[in-house]
Amino acid sequence: LVIQLDLLPTLDEIGKLKNENLSVKQDIDKTNNIVTRYEELRALNEKLQQKMEYLKTLLPKETEVSDVLKKVSERGLQKGLIIVFWNPKDKGVHESKEIYEIPVEVGMRGQNHTFGSFFADISKIERILNIKKIELKSGDKDPTTLNSNIVAVTYSLIPEEEKKKLQEKKK
Repeated sequence: LVIQLDLLPTLDEIGKLKNENLSVKQDIDKTNNIVTRYEELRALNEKLQQKMEYLKTLLPKETEVSDVLKKVSERGLQKGLIIVFWNPKDKGVHESKEIYEIPVEVGMRGQNHTFGSFFADISKIERILNIKKIELKSGDKDPTTLNSNIVAVTYSLIPEEEKKKLQEKKK
């Protein structure tokens, strides 16, 4: 009777407390893992924020866009290419909805080797600039001359006010 009334409930209570103790230890381990992961993620977030700030410096402000695009033709002229035409296109919203794409179509003429040097030079421009399209055709009279049409695109951040207007317009 003593065993049944006194000892068995105590043994049940001890079993429950052991299970509860094990559960608390598992919760503590999980929490410690989360804390460790939090510190890693916080450090990673800080690095990504720094990288984002650096990348923003590579995006020209809207007032600098024409200067960046003019550098394309200036580099061509410096290399000895002849600028046949310069045709700025309308800016468009990039698929990210965070930046504008600002293209310009440029027609150039020059010697074969000059184009290679020109493309190497524009890759060194300190702003984000992509060549979206390149058409190269041989010259009419001189086979060492190329006629080229390129579409160069640079990017600019969309100001917050304009983002809001674009979102409202989309709705």
